[in-house]
Amino acid sequence: MKRITILVLVLVLVFVGVASIVAETTEARSRGLIYYLAPVLFDEFQAGSKLMIEKYARELEYEIKSLNANNYATIQIDQMDDAITMKPELIILNAVDSATIVSGVDKARAEGIPVIVYDRFITDTSVDFHSVVGTIKIGEIAAGECMKLLKEKYGEEKGVVLEIMGDPGDMYTVLIDQGFRETMAKYPNTEVIAKTTELWEPTVTANIVDDQLMSRQDIDIIFCHADFRVPAIAPILESHGYGKGDIKIIGTDGAPTGLDSIRDGWMIETVAVPMAEQAWGLFEFLDKIIAKEKIKPGIYNIKGIDTELIIEKWGPTLYLPGEIITKENVDNPNLWGNLEVKVEK
Repeated sequence: MKRITILVLVLVLVFVGVASIVAETTEARSRGLIYYLAPVLFDEFQAGSKLMIEKYARELEYEIKSLNANNYATIQIDQMDDAITMKPELIILNAVDSATIVSGVDKARAEGIPVIVYDRFITDTSVDFHSVVGTIKIGEIAAGECMKLLKEKYGEEKGVVLEIMGDPGDMYTVLIDQGFRETMAKYPNTEVIAKTTELWEPTVTANIVDDQLMSRQDIDIIFCHADFRVPAIAPILESHGYGKGDIKIIGTDGAPTGLDSIRDGWMIETVAVPMAEQAWGLFEFLDKIIAKEKIKPGIYNIKGIDTELIIEKWGPTLYLPGEIITKENVDNPNLWGNLEVKVEK
């Protein structure tokens, strides 16, 4: 009986010792806790962003917890308070409402917790870092692509472009339009017909195209902000007797529907958001942010993309340019529109 008791005791001690070693190893490998506050997860971009942010955090041996606000600003404010009480190394914020979350940002930073912003600008207070797509640059790139297409068609930069913007209250579309029109204005023989679309409605988008094609037959290119609306345009073109490629369509963002529209030939290209690189942009400067070191402005290569870092009045901001997607690279598995992600409704 004594031998059995001793054996059991030895096994217990061995088990406790192994468990202790595992716990110490796990603790040693964790560089600290990070929170990611997501606005929603009901589309592929947001779900893919969560996937990539969690992936990069774990690769760098951080523990990461993601919280989904389901598009409710009040929920995200509460989540910010909950995250602050856990005293993480930092908080990554993708805001539901950039105005109402400001008090939470200020509270976290007053507690010594850095707040870094992903995708949606926070400009009404100071933050520690932004990683965002350069929407003005997307407009500039799209304008450059329009000029190439028009020159291919006419031998010179002339023609008519129908620009279908999104909701006029959304700075994403406003800034794309700014970059687009400033660039197009350099070419006096071109005309831009710009139309806004309340709430980004595909049916309103279709009606805009229908109205324009009834009133004029000289439209060469349709530049549509947000790829998900392109499938609503194709039937309208067909109803007016246009086939694939007769009127060139350029989109923005690189959504799955946009990539499919390129594959089926209705859209010639899109200026996509480089989501994986945008997410990595947060982690490229993570050690400096946590150490509260000064970040220098300049050009940085983020996973193969040259990006510009500017010290704005709200803090260091990394602007990633759009990426041109055509039939040649539409099947690249690294594009966010090709990622297999779990979308939460």
